[in-house]
Amino acid sequence: MLLERTKPRIIPVVDVMGHCVVRAIGGQRDQYRPIGFPITGRSAPVDVAKALLQRSGANELYIADLDAIRFGRGLAPATHAILDACPVPTWLDAGLGRMNVLELPTVPHLQPVVGFETCRIPEILHETLLEPLHRRVAFSIDLHHGQLFGNWSGWGLAHDRDILTLARRVVKMGVRTVIVLDLARVGRKGGSGTHALLQAIRCEWPELDLLAGGGIRNRHDIQQLGEIGVDGVLVATALYEGSL
Repeated sequence: MLLERTKPRIIPVVDVMGHCVVRAIGGQRDQYRPIGFPITGRSAPVDVAKALLQRSGANELYIADLDAIRFGRGLAPATHAILDACPVPTWLDAGLGRMNVLELPTVPHLQPVVGFETCRIPEILHETLLEPLHRRVAFSIDLHHGQLFGNWSGWGLAHDRDILTLARRVVKMGVRTVIVLDLARVGRKGGSGTHALLQAIRCEWPELDLLAGGGIRNRHDIQQLGEIGVDGVLVATALYEGSL
């Protein structure tokens, strides 16, 4: 008997570099450029984050701190500003593996994301799950054109498409929120392209909090993801452009 699914929650995404919110396209981070929110005309990170929350009606946020992810630096000023100004549950990918979880701010609404891109070995995830604050932790299965984007051999995986084995390992370690994100699809408006994988994960773990992102265009995309059991959808471009 299939579990009855509710409508996926929309989770606005803010990609930050230094003092700016940037437009993410295809994972080509050197080409990301600052962006403001077209409705307000404002470009300050806090204004953009608040506008995204208002437009989406969401009470949850996702921040990707791209400097921390790429270089292992401390959090960007924009990230600190948004965390201070928007006290909603906030998933934060700050490159754990390049940065230690103990370096993250202790604000109660921060929820760490461990991304496969920077989590080179399982021990990094294990240390994050043992963090003294015992915050809710998500693991992001980072893909690029359907292939694992990270050190799959360091996890003892058979190849770069051994994705379900990775999912089994992180769930066994205690992860209860899993994100599936194909970076090549981010900002491309072509759909997530991960339906089969998401459905396989949902079938194996009915109670997992399952999030998806990359390429979301409109409510039809969200509805389709909900039909296969996705609980939440990460969205940026569709909110900026008004198609959602």
